[in-house]
Amino acid sequence: MKNDILSEEHCPYCKRHCSLKAPHCGKGRALAEKRKKEEKKEKEGKKETAMVPETDEWKDIQSELRLMRLFQNVSLLLPERKARKQGGKGARLYIMAELAEKGDLTQKEIKENSGMLFKELEEALQKLEKKGCVSRKQEEGRDIKISLTGKGFEAAKEHMGEWKRENDSIFSPLTEEEKGSLEQILKKILS
Repeated sequence: MKNDILSEEHCPYCKRHCSLKAPHCGKGRALAEKRKKEEKKEKEGKKETAMVPETDEWKDIQSELRLMRLFQNVSLLLPERKARKQGGKGARLYIMAELAEKGDLTQKEIKENSGMLFKELEEALQKLEKKGCVSRKQEEGRDIKISLTGKGFEAAKEHMGEWKRENDSIFSPLTEEEKGSLEQILKKILS
C-alpha cells in the first residue's frame, strides 16, 4: 500500500492518503479539480503553440495578402480613371504609339508587348485599318507586318497630346524606372 501511495498523487490533507483521482475529503476534491484545470490549460497551451506557424510564414502570408489587396484596389481605381473609360480608343492609341516609336511590327510582337487579348488586338487593328491609320502586309511565312501610315502618324501625335492631358495623373507618382519594373512584374504575374 505504501508503494501505491508513493506512485500516485495523494491527498495531503487527509490521513487516509486517498488518491487525488477519487478523493474522499472536500479539500482533496478541491485540490483535484484545481490540478485538472491546470493540466487542461497546460495541454491547451501546448496545442496552441504547436499550431502557430513560424514568423516567416506569417510574413509571407501577410505580404501576399497585402499585395493582393493593393492590386485589387488599383484594379478598381483604374477603370474609374479616363484611361479605361476610353475603352478601345486606348488600345488603338497604344498600337499607334508603339508603331510610331518602333516602326513596323508583327501582330505577334504587338500582342506580346501590349498584353492585349487576341480578340481585342484584332478589333483595334481592324478599326485602325478601316480609318487608314495602319496597313497590314503578309510577310514571308505567317507573319503579318503592321505599319503606321502618314495619316496614322499624325493621328497618333494628336491623340498622344490628348491622352497626356487627360491621363497624366495615373502613373505620375512613379519614376520611369519604377514604371518599367511594374510592367515587368505584371507581365511575370500574367505569364
